[in-house]
Amino acid sequence: MVDWPDALVREAAERRVVVFLGSGFSKAAVPSLPTWSALLKELSEKLPTANSKRLVTKLIRQGRLLDAAELITSGVNAPDMHNLLRNKFQLRPSPKSNIYNDLLQIDPKTIITTNYDELIEKNFDHYSGGESSHSIRTQTSKSLLADLRSPVRSIVKLHGCITETDHIVLDRRSFFKAQAENIGFFDIVKSLMTVNTVLFLGYSLSDSDIQLILENTNMSSPSTNPHYALVPKFEHPSLKNANSETYNTSFLEYPAGDYAKFPVALSQLREQVRQMRLDRGIP
Repeated sequence: MVDWPDALVREAAERRVVVFLGSGFSKAAVPSLPTWSALLKELSEKLPTANSKRLVTKLIRQGRLLDAAELITSGVNAPDMHNLLRNKFQLRPSPKSNIYNDLLQIDPKTIITTNYDELIEKNFDHYSGGESSHSIRTQTSKSLLADLRSPVRSIVKLHGCITETDHIVLDRRSFFKAQAENIGFFDIVKSLMTVNTVLFLGYSLSDSDIQLILENTNMSSPSTNPHYALVPKFEHPSLKNANSETYNTSFLEYPAGDYAKFPVALSQLREQVRQMRLDRGIP
């Protein structure tokens, strides 16, 4: 059982938490979805030379996933790559999972994700009976600020959506290109993470995404109030403490490899948030 801190539950109950979803969240809902390393390995099979394929395998083994992705996007025909991505992430019919219902009931005003799939919006529509009013914004959107100033709930797809494969962010070059071409959008996201408590779900500390995000946020705007991340258990308490100090993040652990504990923990958070709203008269 995850010991959700009262401070986090209160922030979530009062809708001051920004939820940040990684690939582990989608995989908890649909186990057949690939991890990033597995996706890169499959994409690398379309590279034209055996040497390139072996190099990608080596880079993945070393944890250099952005370098592996760079090699793939430089060597694989774009239409072939986009077709494979659609086959993997544009699932029809869209699978349903109760973890999205739990997230819907927690009801954060803003959800940010680096995932390409449509599982959030499809599940929200399903579990709300078609009443979900969440807007979908990608890094090319110009309406994010207007959403944040209104009662609208927003799902922010930081790396793009599978419905627009030309704008998907996969490697280091496309990541920095997206930021350079959409400065206002990323400034808004950075501000969101500076003035709100962020709950990371579906990430591990080996993910370059979360490392870059936490480093940039903590260095530019240090705070005594931490962010939170639900992660697999660290190998040693000293590693947890070091990362907590480095990233100003409180890490809430579940047993490494026991992915069944992930949705159980989220369901527990949903119930604690619901109870606090009842106790405090929060609609």
